[in-house]
Amino acid sequence: MSTLDQLKKHWEQSSPTPASVGAASLDEATLRKIVTTRVRKHTQASFTYFWASFTLQLLVYALLSHVLIKYWPQTQVRLLSLLGIGLYIPFTIVLMNKFKRVARGQLKGKLPSSVRDYLSEQYQLLNSFFRFKKRYELVLIPVSAAIGVVLVFMLYVPGGVQAYPEGALITYTLTLVSCYGAIRAENRKSFIRPLQQLRDLLGEYQE
Repeated sequence: MSTLDQLKKHWEQSSPTPASVGAASLDEATLRKIVTTRVRKHTQASFTYFWASFTLQLLVYALLSHVLIKYWPQTQVRLLSLLGIGLYIPFTIVLMNKFKRVARGQLKGKLPSSVRDYLSEQYQLLNSFFRFKKRYELVLIPVSAAIGVVLVFMLYVPGGVQAYPEGALITYTLTLVSCYGAIRAENRKSFIRPLQQLRDLLGEYQE
């Protein structure tokens, strides 16, 4: 039997008599610490993704803002830059909101119901962002990749996409393949595994 199981069993069976108050309080504090530590361990990969993704989005905003300001007189460049920025804003908002709530999650109330509520909330928050991420990236990645390729060819290749359509298509295809390959690996590391670990932890406690 795991330490979590032992503490859970002891806590549920302990009676609130004066002689056992100190022991029960110790077990409650220890159980809270164990659960919180294990949840933080399982969600660490997801938070690594959060900081990497947030940094990447800041770079995207900075780059597109630079292009927008520098080439403001060019209508096509201006519109593409604004579209690129607009595409990422909803993703950034949801990312910040979900992970802020995960980071602020705490064990509240009386055990054992508070532990179940805490584990369920952490799982639901992470899982809801993961579902949003998978759906939104179906639009975000193809469109943002297209914007990037068109802007690069428009600004740095004489004649742009019209002059080299095959080159632009090859660049776009390679960009999509590399992005989806990286996303698939990142999803497995930062979401699928942590979510499975949280499900196992929740199941372990509910047994």
